Amino acid sequence: MADQITLREGLGIFQQKNKKFFSTRPISGKARTFLLSHDIAHVVFGCDTTLYGEGVVKVWTTFGTTLSFWKVIRGYNEVNAFQLFRAYSFRHIAGNILRFLWAIPTVIIRSGQTKKPWAWSDYQPYLDKPIAEIREEFNIRVVE
Repeated sequence: MADQITLREGLGIFQQKNKKFFSTRPISGKARTFLLSHDIAHVVFGCDTTLYGEGVVKVWTTFGTTLSFWKVIRGYNEVNAFQLFRAYSFRHIAGNILRFLWAIPTVIIRSGQTKKPWAWSDYQPYLDKPIAEIREEFNIRVVE
């Protein structure tokens, strides 16, 4: 994803690219709000929807946002995010799990190096700002 696009544009691209992950099952407004913030975190932190990307965005969310640890756990439980792992094949899991485990310390360190935590639910002022500027403002360095 090009860093010069806005967060709003990046979110649209992310959601279009990942339509298959969007459930048609009814969910609460609270869960829908959480998922939108989660999708925005994917864009801000540069994470895809592989097992690796999902794991990295969860670590970033825990250590690099304004959402508290327990709210992270409750939010992911509310949307049954942990059920998503069932959608991954054994081959996919095997190919991503070690990479993810290796990345955890890097994500924790980089989240501690940000200038301020990402505003989990107060992202609206950033929607029309280029992703590169957001990352620069927060000192977010994407983990490849």
